[in-house]
Order: sequence, then C-alpha cells, then structure tokens
Amino acid sequence: MLGLQGIEIGMLIIAAVIVGFSKAGIQGASIPAVALMAIIFGGKQSVGIMLPMLLVGDLVAIKKYGKQANTKDVLRLLPPTILGVIAGAVLGNQMNDSQFKFLMGIILMVCLILLVFRSRSKEANTLSENTSLRWFVGMISGFSSMVGNAAGPIFSVYILAQNLQKQTMIGTAAWFFFIMNMMKVPFHIFLWKTITFETVKYIVFALPFIGLGAVIGIWVVRHISEHWYRRMIILTTAIASIRLLL
Repeated sequence: MLGLQGIEIGMLIIAAVIVGFSKAGIQGASIPAVALMAIIFGGKQSVGIMLPMLLVGDLVAIKKYGKQANTKDVLRLLPPTILGVIAGAVLGNQMNDSQFKFLMGIILMVCLILLVFRSRSKEANTLSENTSLRWFVGMISGFSSMVGNAAGPIFSVYILAQNLQKQTMIGTAAWFFFIMNMMKVPFHIFLWKTITFETVKYIVFALPFIGLGAVIGIWVVRHISEHWYRRMIILTTAIASIRLLL
C-alpha cells in the first residue's frame, strides 16, 4: 500500500495528525512531523511531500481563525520572507544538513531566552515594530521553511512576544504560512522536483488524518487558558530546539 511498509504508513498517519494539530492548535508543534517524514522519505524528498499537507492544514486554520488574524503584520513580513524562500531554494542543496539544524537550534534557544526574559518584563511588547527583527524573522522563516519546513518554532517565538490572543495568534500564523508555503510550491515542482504526480497519493491518503489532527487542535485551543496556551508553545519550541541541536 502506497509503496510503504506498515510502520512507515503508521508514521505517515502520525505525521499527518501532528500537522493538523499544529496548524489549528499548538503553533510550532510540527517539528516531530518533519522528523517522521524525513525518516520515511529522506530529507529533501520529505520536504516536498509534506508541503501540500501543510497547505491543507493552513486552509483549515484560516477557515477557523483567519478572520481574527493580524494581517498588517503578515504583509510586513512578506518582503524578507520572499528573499528567505529564494535563498533557501538556491542554497538548500549546498548546505550541510547537520550544520543547518545545529544553527537553527542555537537561534531558537536564543529566542527562547529572550522570550522568557520579556515575559517577566512589564514593558510593552514592541517586537513587531522593530524593523531589523522583522526582517530577520522573515528571512530566517522563509529560508528554514524552504529547506526543511522548520519555520514554525521561529515564527511562534516572534508572535508570542506580541502578546496577542490565542485565536489571533493562530489566524495570523495561518495566513503567514499559507502565503509562504504557496511561494514554495513552484520551486518544489520545477527546481527541486519533489512534488510530482507520484507524490499526490501520499497527500490524498493523509487528508483525513490532517482533519483529525485539526479537530483535536481546535478542541485544545477551546479548552486551554491563554496562560497555558503560551506555555505549551514555549514547551514545543524548546523541544524543537533540542531536536535540531541533536
């Protein structure tokens, strides 16, 4: 079935559920899915196969939370994000995978330290008004998303610092990632050739499980407090940092 072994099909199902859960629930929790897909299909190929899955998750999140998004911030992030995606597409094949993951882990750890420090500060959150930081986040998000679908935790740190309501956070992230993921599609089809007619079968198979994950994620968001929602994002980002460093 699907040309995969039983354990690989199980891993694909788990990855699909995680994608839906992370898109409609706990932002930044998709790193385990990235790892599972890489085990099944290999590094580069898995990035292309996973991209349509992420787009489906984005659409579910937009349907549920899109109207509450901070679209102004999304638009301001797009110029550096476009540059990051292009850089990732061009340089992705030349980068040592372990070096990239280690660098991303360091960046996330630094961001987490800053986030914890800011959470203890009573000063107003103004990170979104910092042009240099916005360009840094946009370029790193675009680059890491193109190379490894690993931008979730980075964007989570950025958006957490703005002290938004959880529904606004999810809606903003959904629009940002949907637009960015759409930018990546032509590169995967024509340059990397990781999205083909052959890979469509995996997406079709994963659809109901992405939906299941989204339902779980929406339930969690509905029943969790703002305080614990933010803590869960910090926790998943910390786990992602450690995963990337190992």
